[in-house]
Amino acid sequence: MNKEDFLSKLNLKDYNNQLEKILEEKSFSEGTKNILLNILYKIEIAYDDYSKVKVEAKLKKDFLEEILDIIKNGCNKIELVKAKANEMTKLGDKKFIVERKNKKIISFPNEKTVFYGLCYLKNKEFLIKNKYEIIKEPMEKLLNSGYIMDMEEIIRDFDGWSWNILTSEISNYIYNIIYQEIKFLVGYEFLQESINNINNIDFIENFEYSLENKFNEDLKNSITKLIYQISILENIINNNEKKETILEELTKFKIDLEKMNNKKVYLQEIANAKKIIGKEIKKIDEIINDNKLLREKFINRNKELSEDEKIFSLSEYSEILTEKRDKLMLRLKEYSTLMKPMNYVKRKTELKNKIDILEVINTNEDIKKVEEKLFIKLQIIFMQAYKEAIKKAKTKKEIMEYIFFFRYYKLLPINENEKIKDIVDLQNEIAKTEKYLITTACNLKAMNILCKNVNTNYEITSQILSLNIIDLEDMLLEFRKQNNNIILNVYDEGTIEESKEYETIEELNVKFNKKIKLFS
Repeated sequence: MNKEDFLSKLNLKDYNNQLEKILEEKSFSEGTKNILLNILYKIEIAYDDYSKVKVEAKLKKDFLEEILDIIKNGCNKIELVKAKANEMTKLGDKKFIVERKNKKIISFPNEKTVFYGLCYLKNKEFLIKNKYEIIKEPMEKLLNSGYIMDMEEIIRDFDGWSWNILTSEISNYIYNIIYQEIKFLVGYEFLQESINNINNIDFIENFEYSLENKFNEDLKNSITKLIYQISILENIINNNEKKETILEELTKFKIDLEKMNNKKVYLQEIANAKKIIGKEIKKIDEIINDNKLLREKFINRNKELSEDEKIFSLSEYSEILTEKRDKLMLRLKEYSTLMKPMNYVKRKTELKNKIDILEVINTNEDIKKVEEKLFIKLQIIFMQAYKEAIKKAKTKKEIMEYIFFFRYYKLLPINENEKIKDIVDLQNEIAKTEKYLITTACNLKAMNILCKNVNTNYEITSQILSLNIIDLEDMLLEFRKQNNNIILNVYDEGTIEESKEYETIEELNVKFNKKIKLFS
């Protein structure tokens, strides 16, 4: 046993001890306790494979500590439900139910569904401030759902022996893909800092700032706009009420922008509004500073109210007036701010951006079809950003990580039967991106050139990089002659994982009947 394996076993034992101490304080059944211990064990045995495939992955200790924290602080009860023949359980057609308010999980008695429940119980969420009102709810849903699916993946798709994507258990394909793209664009650490936000930093502001430092403005704007639009569309699919609310907002923004286009009229309206507010504040001041008038207004106000609504005392009425005055003062300050030249331009730009984003729903076309078009467009833009990132790769390690990520990206499911690589409208862009990736890897001497013919070399290498072999670095290739054809055997841990047959391979650059690695 090497030192790393030994330390890993020690660490797992330590986490098991921590969990057992936590469980002593919980009223879980013995069956539940065993399931929770098994969850830690499954994460341990799956982690190495998971981290090789994902590249941008949470550290094992962080993963285990997060699960322990959820069990300790976020979970009060786990109710296990056994399925009985010909009987409906309280789960209905679901495999687990989470009651966040009660910190409770109802689940079938197995590690996977209990683990999913723990992921959903996580109470930390991405912070998006109210100033981003049009995308606040849609982006919070996307990010929080994406984070949960990202956590689930280690047990969902890895068992310590193989990588098998269980597409039927991914709750939202769009959220999952975009979350993985965001993770690539800004990095795992950025997302982890955002979910553990202790400095009250707004995600959107930080996200856009991070992209500005990595990509040109056009690319950054295209990425953010498409992500925001898709999140909005996903949030209103099958919800006409939400759609109508957003359309009303869109109309309001257009009216506001139209007013702003006539600057003189716009500023005069604000000045008039300020005068009205100023008069209201003056009236309140007169009432508060005159006890006789205050009592008179208090009595008259109570006469108009029902018994349940009556104001309890004179001091309470004074507090109500003071609170109203504070709100008016705040509005007065906002109007004064809007009148400043710089803020006028800023406000106008913000309105244009909001209209530009929301205009996507102002259509008679089916929302799902609109979303599909934008999703394709986002993937093309994302691959442009990916190529920009590849250009900065200087070492074998860097380019290897890009190779592993792109393989992972191509295999992300878009539904139960298809993956990113299967989307016809993307195949040309995928081919161009992968050719650039493979060429860069060969130039950095990170990848062996299998064939001197560039196109043939790409075709063969691309097929290999579409396999779901976990450890690409240890994978072995062997070319053999069979009859008049050439056979390529791909070995994973000594076993043939895949065999490809070619009629001929011009300018083959490797010897027959000799096992070689793809990566040098």
